[in-house]
This record gives sequence, C-alpha cells and structure tokens, in this order.
Amino acid sequence: MKELVKQLAAEQKEAIREDRHYLHQHPELSFEEYETSKWIKNRLTELGIPMEEGITGTSVVGVIEGKEPGPTIAFRADFDALPVDEENDLPFKSLVPGVMHACGHDTHCATLMNFAAILVRHPELVKGKVKLIFQAAEEKLPGGAVQMVADGVMKDVDCAFAFHSAAAVELGKVQVNDGAVTAAVGTYELKIIGKGGHGSTPSDAINPMPIACMVGTAINQIKPEKISPIHGTTVTVSYIHGGQYPNIIPGECVLGGNIRVLDNDDIPIIMNNIEKIARGICEAWGAECEFSSVIGYPATINAAEPTAIVRSVVEELGYEPIRTNPSLGAEDFSYFTLEKPSCFYNVGGANPDIPATYSPHHSKTFMLDEDMLDIALECEIGVYLKATGQA
Repeated sequence: MKELVKQLAAEQKEAIREDRHYLHQHPELSFEEYETSKWIKNRLTELGIPMEEGITGTSVVGVIEGKEPGPTIAFRADFDALPVDEENDLPFKSLVPGVMHACGHDTHCATLMNFAAILVRHPELVKGKVKLIFQAAEEKLPGGAVQMVADGVMKDVDCAFAFHSAAAVELGKVQVNDGAVTAAVGTYELKIIGKGGHGSTPSDAINPMPIACMVGTAINQIKPEKISPIHGTTVTVSYIHGGQYPNIIPGECVLGGNIRVLDNDDIPIIMNNIEKIARGICEAWGAECEFSSVIGYPATINAAEPTAIVRSVVEELGYEPIRTNPSLGAEDFSYFTLEKPSCFYNVGGANPDIPATYSPHHSKTFMLDEDMLDIALECEIGVYLKATGQA
C-alpha cells in the first residue's frame, strides 16, 4: 500500500499547494464563505463530480460512485476562516484585512479537493460511494455540521473521517486517540435581581453582589461533588458584573462562565445544578434569579473500528501515530460522530527548524510546514483504501 499511496499523493504535490495558497489568500468568515463555496463547486464541476442537492448555506457535498459495490465512506473538510489580521510574511498571505486562515482549514479543504482529483483520475480505486463533505462554519456556533446532519448528509454513510492540521505537533506524527478527542462545550449566565439602596442602609436593600459571590463559590463545587473524578471536566465562573459606585447598592448583577466536558451526559447535569444552586441561594436571601444557557458542540467521540484503520494506515505509511490527552477545545465534527462510526485525527505540521510553525492556532502568526499537506493527503488515500478492503 505504501508505494501506491505515496505515488498517488506525489501526483498532486504542486496542485495541493496551489489550492492551499489560493484558499489562504482568500479567507472568508463563518457563514459568509460565498466565494469559497463557488470555488469548491467550480472545482468539483471541472472534475466531473456531481453534488448533492438540498444542502443548506455555503456547504457543499460532492459524490463519487464506483462501478463496484462497497461502503459509503465520508471525508469532511471545513473551510471557514477567523477574524484575525495575519502578520506572517508569506507570498500567499491573506489578501483580506482582518480575516485569516489561522486554524488550518485551508489545508483541510485543499487536501480533500486533491483527494477527489486522485479518485477521479483512478476510478478503479472507488468501491461503493465516496462523499466529499466540504463544511462551512466550524468556527462559529451553531456550526455548519449540525445543519448538514439535518439536511440528511449522513443517512447513507457507513463511516466518516476528518483530520485537523496541528500546530506544535511535529511533521511525521499523527495524533490518533480512542474515545473522546474534543470536548462538549456550553456557556451559562445568571442575572441576580435584588433591591438597590444606599450604602448607609444595607438592611433596606437586597445586595446582589455578595449573593453572586456565594453562587460563584457554590458553582465551583459542582465538579467535585456531582461529576465523576475520572471525567475530563471544567466548570468556570468567568465574569461578575455589577455596581458602579461605592455608596450605591446595585439592584442587580450578572455572572456567567463556561463548561467543557468529555462526556456528553455531563452537560445537562452541570447546567441543572447551576440553575438549582443559583435559585436556592437567591431565594434564601430574598433575591430573584434569571438563568440562561447555550449548549455548543457535543464531544467528539472516535469509534473503535475507524480509529484502528487510521492508526494502522499511519504506521504502514511510515509515520508515527501518537496518543495524547483529549483536548477540551470544541469541534463540530462531533455531530457526524453522533450519527455514524467516525474518526477525527490530527496531522502534525510543525518543523523544528521553523520556529513559526509552533505558533498556536487562532494566532496572527499561525503557520504550518506545507509538507504536512502531503502527509494529510497520503492518510486520506490510505484510509480510503483500508476502509474499502483494498489494503
């Protein structure tokens, strides 16, 4: 397999870089990827790849069907950028002020497009159906994946794969984790409504500020008291806003924060306890409480079989599969993993000889060594061959 995969990937060595450079120069924000969507559709049309109808927004799904029977395998690439002003001195630097591909989504999109080109040029490799999922808006809630699932994209899929380029992970290493790989995320906000008054007569008021402090302290006890210690969980009180003058007792204040968990079942437990605790403390002190929450992306959970496929392919190609602690960052490929067995993995893009490639994601200096494009493409080819029993 190794020789075939490397030969196929080498055919696209220049094209994949050209595509990545174009995408990097023309970034678009989440839910606004109109020109990128047109570029994807035009490229798929040039390749003779039909597209699914009924896809909402700027996302695009190409479908390649083989002459021989086989499974339906999906590969996903996101393609939205971030509101970041690029500081890198590159010949293909972003041409859009204040917008940058600062998370590597341009590499994802370029890789999937060149994978598609290989399959078109080598139709004998296609067994069953390949779905090329170009997904918009990963970076901004509610995300593009949840709508694609609602559009029915995953109904005929047997398994799905996606990769993320990884800064600070060295070239030649691929993170392939079992189970949870990214966290479920949620935010909450509490408005505590008391009774304003003069600082000289606090007994005539209901001061929401000390009540908010008690609520915040109690929220910090939810994790050790209500969540298993072996679950990866963070519960944070991130802000308290209220009051403006030393001798004025404010009538209300607001506090809120962030929750991240690796077990999707923990989100409702934590949210319910925050609301109960806040209402109980407020009632005890004669205040009222308004609670609101936003549930973001679920945790991304890798299934055993597709994860084993990715790990074996990485090894056979001569790269190093590594296991790491799961990330408490969020990723909306999670919606696909809830539908069908899937694997989400990270392809290293850091070169020890180029310090800039260790810049963090979402930063103005985010940069990848472009040799990771070849590795990512090889992995997609190899995973497809393995998943269809050709390797």
